[in-house]
Amino acid sequence: PITEDPDQPFNLRLQLAAQAGIGLAAGVRFHFRGTQGLVVYMARGTTDINKLKSETNEQYLLSATDVIGSIVCLRNPRRDCLAERREAREAFRRRVRNKMLAVIGIGGPILREMLQRQYEQGIVPVLHEEFTAPNRLSLELSQASLSSSMDSRRSIYSLASFQKRLSMKKRLIMAARKWKGANNDPPPPFSNVEALWTFVGCFLTMLMLLYFSDFIKEQNSQYSLVLGPFGALVTLQYSLTSAPASQPRNVILGQAISISIALCMTYTRLEVNMRRSLGTALCISLMARLGVTHPPAGAAALIFTGGEYTWVHMGIMMAGNVLAILSSAGINNFNVKRQYPTSWGVGYWIKHFCRRKEKEE
Repeated sequence: PITEDPDQPFNLRLQLAAQAGIGLAAGVRFHFRGTQGLVVYMARGTTDINKLKSETNEQYLLSATDVIGSIVCLRNPRRDCLAERREAREAFRRRVRNKMLAVIGIGGPILREMLQRQYEQGIVPVLHEEFTAPNRLSLELSQASLSSSMDSRRSIYSLASFQKRLSMKKRLIMAARKWKGANNDPPPPFSNVEALWTFVGCFLTMLMLLYFSDFIKEQNSQYSLVLGPFGALVTLQYSLTSAPASQPRNVILGQAISISIALCMTYTRLEVNMRRSLGTALCISLMARLGVTHPPAGAAALIFTGGEYTWVHMGIMMAGNVLAILSSAGINNFNVKRQYPTSWGVGYWIKHFCRRKEKEE
């Protein structure tokens, strides 16, 4: 059974299904309006196979698959409809808010000027004795509303500060709760075969990079490969093969951005610790903004901001990263359970450029 396969990661759902006595499974495909899927039916291992394969039972399962497939097909249009309604409500709320702010911003000064002119002319509201308490209360409330409208901007600022204080309190409570963790299960460990494959890949790739560094040093003793970030790189490529940070797009662009910024920081007159902190922070934040986060590039930024390396070292680093990508692709793809890379990232930039061009048109 699949639950006893040593190459499969631990799956609580499969374990519970096996404990419940489920030993048979069958999948029926469906295809509705471009939506494809597979409905899996499970039965106990002691069930009579002839009953399961009977014509009436097969027709029932096919009809049930049609119903389930139609529900799944309805999911995407329903989500789009809800998103459209939500956007319409948000647009209406923004229009109402903008109009209210415009009325307050324009009407407040006009009302203040009008009341000031009436006061100078001696036209002021007077409370008479025959006014009852409710009338006085209503007049006081109206005067209070007028004064609040005249001081609208001050009221808005005070409300914003109050909301900021309230949100800060909520954020502190939320941050304290997050310290408890989300109680998520840790990722499953590798099997013996996968761990051995990771060992072989890391060993061969690092050995190739070390020989490449020695070759560069033999040609010119001033230059060599900065090996620190490559330990993190091979960890990503052979232990987190499908992670976005491991893909060639993130490797190449992340390293190019980080090392370029780090070398530019060496031309400043900042103190060393300040320069290293600022350069590393700039590199990491820019990688996150561009969607090319790559942890070894952050390590390279910290190293290169020290001022001990030049632009020639950057070229050597980029060549080393290309060699590591080629090596990882060759070794990982020999394993039937792995694929590297999962994406070269070229299509993303083409789609982004096409969308931007459509918006401009």
